[in-house]
Amino acid sequence: MGSRALVPLQGGSRGGQRRPPSLPLKMLMNNNLMELINSALVSRQIAKFVFILLRVSIFMAMIPLFSTKNSPAQFKLAIAVALAFVLTPVVQFEVKEGNYFGLIAREIILAMLMGSAVRLVFVAVEMAGQMMSNGMALSIATSFDPEFGQSAEISRLFSILVTLLFFAINAHHDVIYIFAKSFEIIPPGQVNINAMMINEIFGGFKVFIIAIKMGAPVMIVMVVLNFLLGFLYKASPQINIFFVSFPLFIFVGFAIMILSVPTFFQLAIGVIEDMKYEMHKILQLGKV
Repeated sequence: MGSRALVPLQGGSRGGQRRPPSLPLKMLMNNNLMELINSALVSRQIAKFVFILLRVSIFMAMIPLFSTKNSPAQFKLAIAVALAFVLTPVVQFEVKEGNYFGLIAREIILAMLMGSAVRLVFVAVEMAGQMMSNGMALSIATSFDPEFGQSAEISRLFSILVTLLFFAINAHHDVIYIFAKSFEIIPPGQVNINAMMINEIFGGFKVFIIAIKMGAPVMIVMVVLNFLLGFLYKASPQINIFFVSFPLFIFVGFAIMILSVPTFFQLAIGVIEDMKYEMHKILQLGKV
């Protein structure tokens, strides 16, 4: 009889039953390690997204372009979430363990200070328009502005012009770039609040200087015109100066406004450029 080739049973099991091949211990350890690494990465990404969303939402709430009540809340929330999703894989920073309430408070203050650097430009324009309206005797013609409350029509006109100029010179690109770099310059929780607050106090005084520069042509002409009308009233008291002055103020004021539009735009561009410098300055002062 021919010899048969004996096929050994795997695992040496009893009764001829085969055991399923067991995974090596090293492969199991590698799988557990990969799962641990993936969970750690996911948790870090979620933490990054939350801090980015917090800074983005507060920053956008301070910008006049998005903080107005005319914009739907769903639209503003969608923009903030979308921007946070875009920035999460791009920016690189580490969130240090510690008092999370303190981290959140510092993030809110930093975002408010950065947003105020952009907001002060539009506040100065609003103030300049209000000064010109007072000089032209148009302050009575006011309307409710959701952004600034009771606002003169000239203020709204100049605010619209500066907003269009803001987008025309691509200043919004620079603002987004500086905001994205802020996470690398000042990671969440590592903020020097004191230096930034002192700088912001002095930045508030610049608003008045900018407003006076923007409204100076109209205000100077209105002051000179008031002096001339005063001399005219003294020379001829029978003239009803009030009926003469109001239309004269409006006509001369609008004429000076039209003639000073190029100068106004040049000054506005300079103010927007200074706004970028102020944002950089806030970030440099905020370093720990």
